[in-house]
Amino acid sequence: MGFLLSIIALILFVIIYILDELTSLFINVRKRKWFKVISKRKFTKAFKIDVFANYLFSDFWTLIFSTGGYAFGRFGETLSSCIGKKKIEKTLSWSGLLLYYILYAIDFSQWKNKGHCIASIMLDREIEEFLKR
Repeated sequence: MGFLLSIIALILFVIIYILDELTSLFINVRKRKWFKVISKRKFTKAFKIDVFANYLFSDFWTLIFSTGGYAFGRFGETLSSCIGKKKIEKTLSWSGLLLYYILYAIDFSQWKNKGHCIASIMLDREIEEFLKR
C-alpha cells in the first residue's frame, strides 16, 4: 500500500508542478515582470527540489554514484554539493563521475570555480541556514 501511495504522491506532485508553472507564467506575463520573476522563482524551485531529491532518494544515489565515504541524504544539502564533496574525497563511482562531468560541462559559468559541483559545496552553516527558512 505504501509503495502505491508513494507513486500516486509523485504523480500528483508532477501534475501540481505543471499547473503551478502555467499559473505563474500567466500571472507574471500579465504583470509584465515575466523574465525577472520567473528566473528567480525557477532557481529557488530547482534548489529546493535538489535538496529534496538528495534527501528522499539517498539510497538510490548511494547505490548508483558512491563507492563509500561521504553519505548522500543529509537534509538541507543539495545533491550537487554532496557530489562535489565526494569528488574531492574520490569516492564517486564511474556513473557518479559521469554525472559530475555532465554537470561540469552544462554549467559553464562555474568553469573558473572548478565546476558546478565544487562551486556548489555547502558548508555546515549554509545547510543550517537553509533549514531555518
